[in-house]
Amino acid sequence: MDNPQYMIECDNLVKIYKTKDIEVVALQGLDLLVERGEFTAIIGKSGSGKSTLLNIIAGLDRPSAGKVSVAGKDLLKFTDHQLKEYNRATIGFVWQNNARNLIPYLTALQNVMVPLMITKKKERKKRALELLAMVGLTERRKSRLGELSGGEQQRVAIAIALANEPDMLLADEPTGSVDTKTAYMLLELLERLNRELGLTIVVVTHDEKVSKMVKRVVAINDGMIGSERFKIDDSEEGLQSMEAFIGDEKTHDEYVILDRKGRMRLPDEMLAHMDLRGGEKLLVHESEDGFIIKPYVEK
Repeated sequence: MDNPQYMIECDNLVKIYKTKDIEVVALQGLDLLVERGEFTAIIGKSGSGKSTLLNIIAGLDRPSAGKVSVAGKDLLKFTDHQLKEYNRATIGFVWQNNARNLIPYLTALQNVMVPLMITKKKERKKRALELLAMVGLTERRKSRLGELSGGEQQRVAIAIALANEPDMLLADEPTGSVDTKTAYMLLELLERLNRELGLTIVVVTHDEKVSKMVKRVVAINDGMIGSERFKIDDSEEGLQSMEAFIGDEKTHDEYVILDRKGRMRLPDEMLAHMDLRGGEKLLVHESEDGFIIKPYVEK
C-alpha cells in the first residue's frame, strides 16, 4: 500500500466515536484511492462521514481501524508530533468557517504572512503578495476581514493554505456560506490551481452543483463509498459558463462501487427508482450482456 501513482490510499477505513452512553460508526470499512494531481469532490449528506474522512486524511483525527497513506506516508505509524509536522508540511486546509481560516484584525496580506512567519520562510512579504495575486486579490491586500466579502475571505483562506507549498489542498465545504455566483468563482479558482500547479485537491461538500466542476465525484453514504461519477466529456477543462453550472444538463455518468469485501451501497436515488427500502430480496440474473439485478417478486 504505497503506490507512487496515488496521493491518497485508504483501505478498510473505520472510525468509531464513543461516549459513555453512545457509539457512532462514522466510517465503516471505506476504501478510497485518489491519484496525484487529481481534483476530486467527496459529496454526501450531513452525517455521511465525509468530514471525518477529510480530518483523517489531514492528520487531524485517527481512524479506529484500517489503513491510510498520504503522499507515500503511512499515517498510522506517526506519533502525535509527527502528525502535526505532516499536516503543516503536506496539507493545505480550507475550512468553511472563516473564523478558523483568518485572523480578523489583520489585513489580507498579514493573514497570508502568518504561516510564512511560522515556517521562517525568507522574503515573506514578496511570497504573500505572489499568493494573493494567484487568487486574484492584489487590490484587496490591505483590507481586513470585515472589509472583505465571503468569497474574498475564502480566497484569502486558499492563499493561506498554499503558503506552505503543500502536496495537497483539502477544502471542507468551501462554498457552503456563499451564493451561487461566488461558489462558481471559487470552484473555478480551485480548478485553475489544480490545472496550472498540478496540485491534488479534495473538496468535501453536500452541494450537488460542485460535482459539475470536477471530473470525478465520490459519493459517501453511511460511512461507505456508494458510487462514483465521472465526467462524460473528460477533455473539458472546468466549466464554460455560469449557466452550465446552475443548469440541469447531465454532466457525469454514475457507477456503483463494489468494495474489496464485495459490498455495494446503492445510491438513494437508485433505491427510490427501484422502490427499494432495504431488506428486500434482489434477483441476480445472468444474461448475454452480463448480470441484471432486479427486485425479487414472490410467485
